[in-house]
Amino acid sequence: MSLDSVLSATSLSDFSSTLISAIIGSTSKVGVPLFLIISGYLMLDRDYTGLKLKRFLMHNYLPMFVSFECWCAIAFLPHFAANRTLQTVADFLRTMLFIDEPAMIHFWYMQMLLGIYLLIPVLACFLHHPQLQQNVTSSTSIKQNMAVRKLLLPQHTRYIILLAIIGTAFILVLPTIQTILTWFSVDIDYEITLGGCVGRGSLGLLYMLFGYLLKKDVFHISSRKTSSWLLIAAAVLLWLVSALELRLTNELFLVTAGFFPIAFFAFALSNAAIYSTFWKHCPGWLSTAMTGLASYSYGIYMVHLIIAQVLRALIPDSMHLLRVASLNTVSILLFSLLAVFIIARIRPLRKWLLLIK
Repeated sequence: MSLDSVLSATSLSDFSSTLISAIIGSTSKVGVPLFLIISGYLMLDRDYTGLKLKRFLMHNYLPMFVSFECWCAIAFLPHFAANRTLQTVADFLRTMLFIDEPAMIHFWYMQMLLGIYLLIPVLACFLHHPQLQQNVTSSTSIKQNMAVRKLLLPQHTRYIILLAIIGTAFILVLPTIQTILTWFSVDIDYEITLGGCVGRGSLGLLYMLFGYLLKKDVFHISSRKTSSWLLIAAAVLLWLVSALELRLTNELFLVTAGFFPIAFFAFALSNAAIYSTFWKHCPGWLSTAMTGLASYSYGIYMVHLIIAQVLRALIPDSMHLLRVASLNTVSILLFSLLAVFIIARIRPLRKWLLLIK
C-alpha cells in the first residue's frame, strides 16, 4: 500500500471519528431547546385570566420554585463537605437568589425556566387577543382556505412572525456567524444590545414562540413529507457544522449560547414529532415506558451531577477500574434513575422535588 493510500485511509478514519463524535455530542444538546419548544406549543395557547392564573402560579410555578431551592440545598451538602468555607455557602446562596452564574452548571436551566414561566401569562394574554384568535386559524382551516390565507395574512400574525424573525436574526444567526468566524481566528468583538434579544431568557422565550407558531402551523410545514425533509436538512446542517467545529476547536458549542443549527434542528424535530402518526400506532407498553421515563427525566437531570460528584469523591484514584465503571455516562444515568425511583416512593418528595403530580 502506498504512503498516499495510508494517509488517505488515516484521514478518512479521523473524519469518520470526528463526525460520529459530533453527531452524538450535538444531538445530545437538543433536550433543552426541544423542551422549551414543546412547552410553548402546550402552554402559550391557554387562558391565564382570573382563577386560571392563580392555579398556574400555585400548581405550576410554585412547585418549580420550591423544587429548585430544595435541589440547591441538596447539592450544597456534598460541596460543603468537600470544601467547608464561607465561599461555598456564598456561592449557593447566590444561586438560590438567582445572582451571577450558578454554583453547579446545570442549575442555569432552572434559573432560566423560572424567569420565563413568569412571562408565560403575559405572552399568552397577547397571543389570546380576540382579534388574534379570529384571524389565526387552525391548521385544518388554513388548508381549506389556503388561497385567502396567502392573500390576507392577519396583522397580529405578521407581528408574531416579525418577532420570530427578529429574534432568530439577533439571538441565533448573528451570534452563530460570530462563533463560526472565531473558529478561523477572525475575532469580531461585539455584543447584541437590542432589548429582548440578550441573554438566556430571550433565547428561551424565542424557543417557546417557535412552539406556538408550530401549533398554529403558520409556516405550513405539518405535512409528513415537508416535516421529514425539514428534519433531514436540519440534522445534516447541525452535524456537519458541529463536525467542523470539533475538528477546528476540539470543542462543541454551548447550548446556553444562541447557535442556529441546534435551534433549527430542535424546531424541525419538534415539528416532526408533533405531527407524526407514530403516536397513534405506538404499542401500549412502549407508551407506558416512555411516559414513565419522561416523568422521571426532570429528577434525573437535577440529580445526575450530584451523584457524579459524590462518586468521584468517594472512589479513590487508585481504584481505576471502579472509577471507570462508575463514572461513565451509562452508570451515572442508571444510578440517577435508581435514586429518582426511590425518591418517588415518598409522596411529598415526589411532588415537591420531582414535580410528579
